[in-house]
Amino acid sequence: MTAVDTAVRVLLWTTTADAGPAARPAPPEGALTDPQELAAPPPDVTAVLTGLAARTAARLRLDALAAGERRPAGPGALLLAAAVGGRARPRLAAEAVRAAPPARSLWDVLTHHAVVAPALPHIGDAVLAGRLRAASPLTALLDRPDPVGETDAELLLEDVLLTHPQGRRMITTVYCEAPASPTQALWRGRLLDQLRMSERDLVIDVYEAALLRHAQAHLSLVRRARVGLTAPPDLPAARPVAYWWAALARLERSHRRLLKARSGIGKEYLEGVRLYRQVERLEASEGSTG
Repeated sequence: MTAVDTAVRVLLWTTTADAGPAARPAPPEGALTDPQELAAPPPDVTAVLTGLAARTAARLRLDALAAGERRPAGPGALLLAAAVGGRARPRLAAEAVRAAPPARSLWDVLTHHAVVAPALPHIGDAVLAGRLRAASPLTALLDRPDPVGETDAELLLEDVLLTHPQGRRMITTVYCEAPASPTQALWRGRLLDQLRMSERDLVIDVYEAALLRHAQAHLSLVRRARVGLTAPPDLPAARPVAYWWAALARLERSHRRLLKARSGIGKEYLEGVRLYRQVERLEASEGSTG
C-alpha cells in the first residue's frame, strides 16, 4: 500500500461524516510509502478530490459561493488525508502535512476541512493534531485555531465568507451554538467582539439565533459558571463562558435599542451579560490587588 492508497481510503472515509461522530468509525490507517506520488495524483484521484469538494460545499450550504471559484482543488487535501491515515507514525505523518501547500482556493478550503475536521478526534499526537488544524482554515474558524492558523482563519472569514449571504448564514448557524469547549468559547467570543463594530448586525444575528435555538444550553453554561464564582471564585473556569457574551454585553451598553428591536432577544440574555460583567469586575479587582 502506498501513501496515495492510504490517502484515497481516508478520502472515501470522509463520506461517512454525515453519519455523525457517534456512528462514524475511526479513519483507516495505512502506509506512507512513495510519498512523492501525492504531489501529482493520477486523474482518478483528482476526480475523488473534486467530488469531495462538491459534497462538502453542498453539506455546508456554500455551493453558490463555491460556484464562483474558478481555481481547482489542489493536492493539499490528499497529503492531509495521507497524514491522517499514517497517524501511527506521527513524525512521518507530520512531514506529509508540512508538504501540503496552503489552501489557496475555496475548493482547497473545503477539501482540507472535509479531511481534518472529522479526523481530529482520532489524532492522539498533539503536534500532528496542531499541524492538521493549522492546515485547515475553515476547521480553525468553525472550531478553534492552532495559534499558527489564526490569521488564515480570520482572512477566510473577512475576505471570503462575509462577502456572501451563504457564508454569513453559515457563521450565524455555527457560532450561535453553545461552545463545545473553553478554547472554542474564547475563540468565538473574541471573533464576535472583533466583529462588533464592522459587522454589528451579524453579531446580533448570532446572539438572537443562540437565544432562539440554543437558549437552554447557553444558560446552563452561564449558571454553572456563576456557581463557580462563589468564594473563592474560579475565574479560569468562568472566563471562557463569560467572554462568549462579551460582544453582547458591550452592545447592551452602547446599542440597547437595537437589541430591544429584535423579537428573538428576550430578557434571558441578561444572564449572560451579568456573568460577563461579574467576571470583568473580578478581573479588575484581581488586577488592582496583584
